[in-house]
Amino acid sequence: MAESGPTSPADRQQANALLRRLLPADSAAQDASNGPPESAGSRPPPTATPAPPVLTRRKRGQATTAACGACRKRKSKCDGRRPTCSICRDRGTVCEFDTHAAETHTQALKRKYNELKSQKSAFEQVYEVLRSRSDEEAEEVYRRIRRGADASSILRHVNYGDLLVQLAVVPEARYRYEFPYLPDMPPFLRRPDNAYLDSEVYECALRGPPAPATQHEPEGVSAVGGAVARDPYLKPYLATTVVHPWLDSVKPSKWTNVSTDDVLMRKILHDYLLFDYDSFTFFQKDFFLEDMATENHRFCSELLVNAVLCIGSFCHRGLQGRAEFWNPKNIGYQFLAEAKRLFETESEFEAPLRVPGDPDWERKQREWEQRRLMTIQAALLINLAYNLNGSDKIGWRYTSRALEMANDVQLLGPALEHYGPEMQRARAYTAWGLFCWQILVCYHYLQPPLIREPPQIPLPDPLQDPQWYGELWVKYPMSQSLWPTFHGLLFKAKAEFWSIVNEIALLSFSRRRSPARLPVDQILRFYNRLSTWLHNLPEPLTPKQAVLPQHLKLHMHYNNVVFDLVTPILGHGAIAVGQSGQTPRDIYMEAVTNFETVIRLYYLRHSFEAADSFLLHFLGLLNHMTMTAIETSKGSSFLESRRSTLLLLSKGIHDQSRSFFVASAILRLQLSAMRPEDVGLLRQFVKLEEDQLMLGSLEQALHTNWPVYEIGLEAKAVMREQGRMLANSLASLTLQPSNPPTPSHSPT
Repeated sequence: MAESGPTSPADRQQANALLRRLLPADSAAQDASNGPPESAGSRPPPTATPAPPVLTRRKRGQATTAACGACRKRKSKCDGRRPTCSICRDRGTVCEFDTHAAETHTQALKRKYNELKSQKSAFEQVYEVLRSRSDEEAEEVYRRIRRGADASSILRHVNYGDLLVQLAVVPEARYRYEFPYLPDMPPFLRRPDNAYLDSEVYECALRGPPAPATQHEPEGVSAVGGAVARDPYLKPYLATTVVHPWLDSVKPSKWTNVSTDDVLMRKILHDYLLFDYDSFTFFQKDFFLEDMATENHRFCSELLVNAVLCIGSFCHRGLQGRAEFWNPKNIGYQFLAEAKRLFETESEFEAPLRVPGDPDWERKQREWEQRRLMTIQAALLINLAYNLNGSDKIGWRYTSRALEMANDVQLLGPALEHYGPEMQRARAYTAWGLFCWQILVCYHYLQPPLIREPPQIPLPDPLQDPQWYGELWVKYPMSQSLWPTFHGLLFKAKAEFWSIVNEIALLSFSRRRSPARLPVDQILRFYNRLSTWLHNLPEPLTPKQAVLPQHLKLHMHYNNVVFDLVTPILGHGAIAVGQSGQTPRDIYMEAVTNFETVIRLYYLRHSFEAADSFLLHFLGLLNHMTMTAIETSKGSSFLESRRSTLLLLSKGIHDQSRSFFVASAILRLQLSAMRPEDVGLLRQFVKLEEDQLMLGSLEQALHTNWPVYEIGLEAKAVMREQGRMLANSLASLTLQPSNPPTPSHSPT
């Protein structure tokens, strides 16, 4: 006989407590999985039934690195498309990924764990303030601790104080730097055909900020910070902050033996990205920073980190004596020494031998090629460091070695199919960076290019594929918006420009003779190509809209090459160029006028205080041209205006000498060629040290092939043949008595 169920109320209550309560299914979940419940009375007629949605399925065998949250919850086969996978798009559900692209869930957990470890408590942040700030600030924090202030209030005080410093840098929208001696733009630059005087930066700098409602905003403004985002035209670039998701997470101390101060090294890395990355781009920064933060070695290495920090040491204004490259106590010296030590090992690391039957040979080969790529990138940075130290004779060996290694890994050839898209992009960046660097140096040193043809990997259109380049975002003080530096547009424009200059150099230079004089028709063809390049620049880089330092320097390069190009044919006055009917002299005068105008606009908006590794060349060149013009324009009404230019450029070279030793050499040489009265005027705007006015030797000898400043390739070649190089000219000063100079008027 079967047992009967409990009959007493107590028994029934006890039994019910053991049973799970059944709840109705959630309607939203039911709708998402099974559709609406069907009944005979509510079922629509067959003709009214809509066609079921066509779901896009992944092909069988197609791997997905990580599924979205919704697909993981309902156990659907997610195709991993971003920002919305096909399943979520068809079902109309919210699609959210917990991982980055090409990142597994395990890798995401590791990354989040590292991010949590890097987050600091308020007490740790106060400790860093005590350790990293000046003695005066640390004492003030200590006094507040003794008075009983808690950590949060101290941090608020520190952050508020930093904001006050930012306000002091950019006190109002009308803020700008002022020219020394004469405050206005010289009259000889105010020509009707000077396109740069119709620019936004000139309007804002000299005539005050225009009414927002009537002004045309640069391309990309509405997508960045609203309809009226004019920060770049109203505030100096040196006051900005780089914003990058990985920058605050990196711990450089894990990649270098030079220092354990991650706070300082992050500042150095930040200033490298801010001031130098766009000028000389040898690697893809997003890959580098992500691997640096996650301790991955695909795109980051100890060698590359030390080389980057070496260049960043020139840029970080918080480092006193950063130009003293010979001083072992200088952290830049230490980073360079460590990078050289690592380079000696990495550059000799041989490719793996292909042993028959070795299943791991392809993996070893790819890893070797990746290490080779980062070694090439570091070699170019080391060469740059030597140039800034006035030792380019030594540094050029690193570029030559980098080219040998590039040939080893077929870097300049077509894309290799066995690499994924990220490695393809990294190789393309380095290939074009190497190409642009070698022609820039070879052109200005009057040498034939090392690379005859541009890389065979084409660069995508930045407007069609901006993600390929990886934008560099900056934030201005007193602003919540982010502003792009238009890195992709700049990188592509420089690649196209230096490709044209490479052809000019191939025809002009050889190793055994002076630069060849190009035929007139060939010079005009090159000028037309350069002019077409200028007129086809994307909107943010045009003379009308260019404002950031790296954008303005692009126009300095252009005008420098143009007046060098047409100088040999200035006597051909009957030649009309293009539809405008310009003569070669018209082209020359326009390029020289534009060249000085852009340099002055650079100063008005940004000053010359921040480190700028190639601005120094333009300052020295224009200063030489100005001294020559002063000599030949005695009694001219423009004499005082040219003296204003002379003082401005000398001040700029002096500012750059705080960062680069080679600037000290150029300043010494050009001070020796200035009139005593002009040196006296300069003292009103610049604190000249006594040793800068003495004709004795510098702290360190120069090892440079840099030619002295002259206009035109032929004139520079003549100066070189006469031995009038920068190092030789400076060495001749040391033979004179060590007393204040009586400057000569000969060109430098």
